[in-house]
Amino acid sequence: MKLGSLKLENRYILAPMLNVSTPPYRRFCRKFQKIGLVSVPMQYTKKIEKDPKSLERELIKIEEERPISIQLIGSDLKALKESINHLESYNFDIIDINAGCPSQRSIKAKEGGYLMKNLEQLKILIENTVKYSSKPVSLKIRTGFEKPIKVEEMAKIINNSGIDFLTIHARTVKSKFYDGAIDLETVKILKEKSLIPIIGNGDIKDGLSAKHFIDYTNVDALMIGRESMGNPEIFDQIHEYLTHGKEIPFKNSMEKMKKLIHIFEKGINEYLNGFSHPQGNEGIKFIELKRNAIWLTKNIENSTKLRINLSKTKNINQLKSILE
Repeated sequence: MKLGSLKLENRYILAPMLNVSTPPYRRFCRKFQKIGLVSVPMQYTKKIEKDPKSLERELIKIEEERPISIQLIGSDLKALKESINHLESYNFDIIDINAGCPSQRSIKAKEGGYLMKNLEQLKILIENTVKYSSKPVSLKIRTGFEKPIKVEEMAKIINNSGIDFLTIHARTVKSKFYDGAIDLETVKILKEKSLIPIIGNGDIKDGLSAKHFIDYTNVDALMIGRESMGNPEIFDQIHEYLTHGKEIPFKNSMEKMKKLIHIFEKGINEYLNGFSHPQGNEGIKFIELKRNAIWLTKNIENSTKLRINLSKTKNINQLKSILE
């Protein structure tokens, strides 16, 4: 399929999640199903401006993961321009502007989700990103700040912006990630008025919810984030349901967890092969294995004690001792 000038193998997209969608994690999810586009977690333009080398540990071997996007967050135009200049030396596919992050840090800095209540500032940010970037540009928003956006105004901005596509998380900024706050109606209306492809995001938990999202809103593609944590097979489960009507319920067990950890560890070793990570190869391996092992206990009966023990580990030897 095509998202603007970007040609993808399918319409599944892994969301940019801070401290989650790292290089090993992105590769892990792609072991079970081809994913059309993956994303580097949001990078702060102010941080890049002050310390360009901070990009290195995030973007090592990024060319091996294409198609891949890099998400930027920040409202300072000088920092934005310098960040884009620093990114020119890397081989990736698209720059994504974050206008939806609900964190207090983002709102206080008047960036991310704050831009949903200052569309004029958002418009200027988009114009400058498109102007400075040699790569295509996309935008990620929410359905509003406290209440739904004025769809006509947003549609006018994106249709005249020069961006390739838009991702919309079907919640307001104030709703953060609360259950029951999903707003497919705003997504549907914006899709109807948009001249560019729209990606839907929010509460896509399985094949059934994915189909409902598409049927109701007519979005062109789906972005999955938190539901992949502990269930890297979710993209395959959704694909089977959308293409064959086959529902594959999520089931987990200790045996399955062991198998997935083995696959993940093998993927980390492949990623770390041939270079020294700035955090140390053993250090980054421990960090990645620990948090993913905790997520992979998802839905395992009586796994609370296991999660507690995993969370207390201080090094890879302790971690492996528990896992074994």
